[in-house]
Amino acid sequence: MLIDFYVQNFASFNSKQELSMIASTSTKEGYNLENIKSVDAFGIKSVLKSAALFGANASGKSNLANALASFKSIILGSLESISEKTIDSAVPFLLKENAFDQPTEFEVTFLSNENMYRYGISIKEGEIVEEWLYWTKNVRETLLFHREKQTVSFNQRSFPEAKFFVKREGELWNIEKTKPFIPFISVLSQFDGEKSVTVTEWFSKLNVISGLTNSQFKLFTTELFEEDLRFKDWALKVLDSLQINGIEVSEVENKTAFPNGKNKLKDTDLNNALNATQGFLGKNKIKEKRIEIIKKDSKTGRLFTFPLSLESEGTKKLIHLLGPLYEAIKKEEILIIDEFDNKFHTLLCKYFIKLYNRSNSGNSQLILTCHDTNLLDKDLFRRDQIWFVEKNDNHESEIYSLVEYKEHYTRKDSSYSKDYLAGKYGAIPLFSSLSDLGEILNGQG
Repeated sequence: MLIDFYVQNFASFNSKQELSMIASTSTKEGYNLENIKSVDAFGIKSVLKSAALFGANASGKSNLANALASFKSIILGSLESISEKTIDSAVPFLLKENAFDQPTEFEVTFLSNENMYRYGISIKEGEIVEEWLYWTKNVRETLLFHREKQTVSFNQRSFPEAKFFVKREGELWNIEKTKPFIPFISVLSQFDGEKSVTVTEWFSKLNVISGLTNSQFKLFTTELFEEDLRFKDWALKVLDSLQINGIEVSEVENKTAFPNGKNKLKDTDLNNALNATQGFLGKNKIKEKRIEIIKKDSKTGRLFTFPLSLESEGTKKLIHLLGPLYEAIKKEEILIIDEFDNKFHTLLCKYFIKLYNRSNSGNSQLILTCHDTNLLDKDLFRRDQIWFVEKNDNHESEIYSLVEYKEHYTRKDSSYSKDYLAGKYGAIPLFSSLSDLGEILNGQG
């Protein structure tokens, strides 16, 4: 489970920003207890199962999701290729005189195998300038390794996996078989280092997807419907509330439109390539899998089958998201959905979130970025689950929690959206009123 994440000098984040998944211990947060997971170890009582980030357009919500995705790419991408510079995805904050005045840094603290790990990396001008791994087995945090460029110090008792990849020169240990832009953790993991594998396996269970398009998870869910009967049974129980009585997966020919006839293009190379492609597709029919839904006529009981493509965008997105949601719960993974509420009605958003919290009894976690202020609801989220992202006067994104606003502990109704839209928490849309927007559109601003 994710305990804490911080990022510095990445995209719209300049100063260090932190997202904590530790549940508040205040007695005033003693509601929605199904939204937290008890830990009672390492000084942590409970961890949040889910969290949501709110903020105006371009406030930096997506950049937080991108930061986690970039961190994962740097670690796991280096496992696939030791020559590719995956750290190039760590683009610094550029709206300042010197973009490299401080390193780009990522750090996660997480629970795994009944231990707590803290792993981080510091990048500057295309090289790793610092990398560190600590763990807590009982109470006290212990250093496993700390890298400074191509030298490293490590715990020879608790982290013996490093000794085969270092060479002593005087008082220093120099890293071997690891390029300046490759994480040491990735190299050790390739050779089955026990604790290094624990770190890379945690990253492999971190999934970041976008709610703007279904393309990332459409095929995954379609294949899950076809191959996993347990998932299908679970999904049909969920979809019953949408009056969907069944799901079938069919295979149809993918017909690609090409210009009729040959030699239609002036460019000879393009024309030859087109003709070759047409010839290949003529001999090898390309098929794709498609979801079909079954609905029942309430009067006659007759079943009707038709393509999912005829349903609303919100229904299609919900069905396609069921695959990643189920997989996250089943395999105890972390699912981050950027632009979660896109195409979703408020009630559909609330249904999805409550479904997750009700279905998740393990160590899975869900993190969402949202615009819909109707989700700022006490019946849906605890205050410690609600986070805001806002840009300051220097165009830097800053993250903060609703828990910081102690004066709102005693709010009597179930919604925080009224105070949010009134600007009491910040992170509101750019235009404070319709009149302000009207003046700008009419050239008066």
